Amino acid sequence: MKIKITYLITITSLILFSCGSKEEEKGIKKEVTEAKKEGNYISKKWKSTKEIFVESDSIISARKASYFANQRKKYPEYFSVQKWFESNPKQLLNLKGDYYKMLKGAVLDEGTIIHKDLTSKSEFGTYKYLFVTEKAYFIYDLSYEDNKIEYKSVRRIQKGFGKEPMHDLIFDKHLDLEKEVFQGEVKQDLFTKNGHLFFEYEKKVNGNSVTNTIDLGTERKF
Repeated sequence: MKIKITYLITITSLILFSCGSKEEEKGIKKEVTEAKKEGNYISKKWKSTKEIFVESDSIISARKASYFANQRKKYPEYFSVQKWFESNPKQLLNLKGDYYKMLKGAVLDEGTIIHKDLTSKSEFGTYKYLFVTEKAYFIYDLSYEDNKIEYKSVRRIQKGFGKEPMHDLIFDKHLDLEKEVFQGEVKQDLFTKNGHLFFEYEKKVNGNSVTNTIDLGTERKF
């Protein structure tokens, strides 16, 4: 009798274990299926995100093209200046950055403000462009004759939170940097205001602070 009872208990245990194993197996299969579905969803989500990025890139490219086309239409020298910067001439010191045409200037000197129109040629027959790199600002004077750009001079202002050195850079006949002429220390800033981008630097002249604020035009959206 004991043998029969033991046998029945064993059979019942095996059946219960077998059923439990099947339910567990079903549960595992379900989890794997759900994981695959979730994996596919993430993949679609990533693909969708990538498509959005591509669309954004195309919008940015369109804005960029529109901006430069507008600049070329407004300023006769701009197309040649654009080619000059993008040809990476030696006067750029092999640096990468963004270039901006200087449009208007305001010089604050002892309470007096002097306004300057920088869109036309200066008294020296040059146009001024700001070149912004990771570590410095460069102010280039470029002449434009017969659809050609000729480099005239450049001033470099180091970036920083306080006063930083300003130098005029002199190149030799091979266009290698020959001399850095110190022109004092200046406070500098690049900021936006009312939708326009401005570059500003302040220098002590005869004990007085003289501030140059330069309008670089509408803030770029690219």
